[in-house]
Amino acid sequence: MSTLPPPTMPRRAILALVVVALCACSTQVELRMAAQQEQFGREAASQGDWAQALRSYAAAAKNVELGHGDAAWQARLHDLAGRAASAACRDEAAEWHFRNAIALARRDGQAPAPGDKEVMDRYQRQAKACGTGD
Repeated sequence: MSTLPPPTMPRRAILALVVVALCACSTQVELRMAAQQEQFGREAASQGDWAQALRSYAAAAKNVELGHGDAAWQARLHDLAGRAASAACRDEAAEWHFRNAIALARRDGQAPAPGDKEVMDRYQRQAKACGTGD
């Protein structure tokens, strides 16, 4: 009779280590992708392609969330997506992104960069400029 541990125990330990390593790698991939999408959003915004900027910033915010990134970064991306949506006269998307930016900033214990009231005021001004405001 052998006194060695059963061969399945080391395999389980190795499998657990591989899973942990893959999760860490996946997190880094998501965050790198978010940074790239943020850059795409900046480029689209600089060219006045607000619909593409909105898509890029929204995708970047989602990847920061999936990669367990910084809530402040995610809030900033939602704010940028809200601005792009406002410029594209996509009022519902703008409001959704602005509200997410505010919620993330509050959850992180910080006020959003421009402040809650200013963000919503900006959204309402943009909605009026697009002809859909109250």
